[in-house]
Amino acid sequence: MTAGEMLIVEGLSKRFDGVLAVDRLSFALPRGSVCGFVGPNGAGKTTTMRIAATLEEPDAGQVLVDGMNILEEPYKVRRSIGFMPDHFGVYPDLTCQDYLEFYARAYEVNPRVRPGRISAIMEFTGLDRIAEKKVETLSKGMKQRLNLSRALVNDPVLLILDEPAAGLDPHARIEFRYMVKSLAEQGKTIFISSHILADLGEICDLILIIDNGARVSFGSFAQMQESLSPEARFTVRLVSGDGLEGLERFLLERPGVQKVAPGLNGSISFTYTGELSEIPALLSEMLGQGFAVVEFRQEAMTMESVFLKITKPNG
Repeated sequence: MTAGEMLIVEGLSKRFDGVLAVDRLSFALPRGSVCGFVGPNGAGKTTTMRIAATLEEPDAGQVLVDGMNILEEPYKVRRSIGFMPDHFGVYPDLTCQDYLEFYARAYEVNPRVRPGRISAIMEFTGLDRIAEKKVETLSKGMKQRLNLSRALVNDPVLLILDEPAAGLDPHARIEFRYMVKSLAEQGKTIFISSHILADLGEICDLILIIDNGARVSFGSFAQMQESLSPEARFTVRLVSGDGLEGLERFLLERPGVQKVAPGLNGSISFTYTGELSEIPALLSEMLGQGFAVVEFRQEAMTMESVFLKITKPNG
């Protein structure tokens, strides 16, 4: 393990009742990175996360967290990670404050720092306003905040978040996304799974895609986009559709411009095979010819389209 790696998974395999849930999975997460974990239902995501969190034992392979083997030093590993499962048990009669106090004591957080840490976590997650509210009365969004707060009480260096945005409304999802970004800025390594792929595309440095328990693709979102769509494609839209025919002729006469075609909402799309550094000059020439451009953008594959293309049967 190098100094730059927080989580290493090597040749990980796990079977349940003869069914291979994880199949020789390997990857490594740099310290301070945010990695989105993506795959169809039943792909092995939760099993992988539970193994990394020391809640399941692998049949083969090894997992290292901050240099510690999960099988050889599970107690130390648990002190270094915060695990947020997709479903978590609660003590409904406890208040939010008491709930976090209970887990802080379970983690043996120093009594001198415990009150301040709980207070800071509750302020960070927005639970300070409802500290005396009973857990059973919380909304889905607030329970997820409490779940995240519980995962933070031991000040972990690695956060493992299994479907943290599941069931949240759009407003709560946006707020949760900001919290994840803030934790990453604090230097925590975050391993997060979600079926809401657009959210992952916005916050993740790396994306790990698995299917049938095996690694399918691993890298940055930009790398995946480029590997699947190496050609640079652009869309141009004018103030009025009256100039579209002239714009099409203009583009067809330019070197490096190919596959000119009508786009959506009265726009034109084209592929550019030259250097991307030449695009500003092309746009400047377009404006100089009198074309009233109101939109000029490079098209990019969405996280959803990348996932579907990578996991499509038979490529």
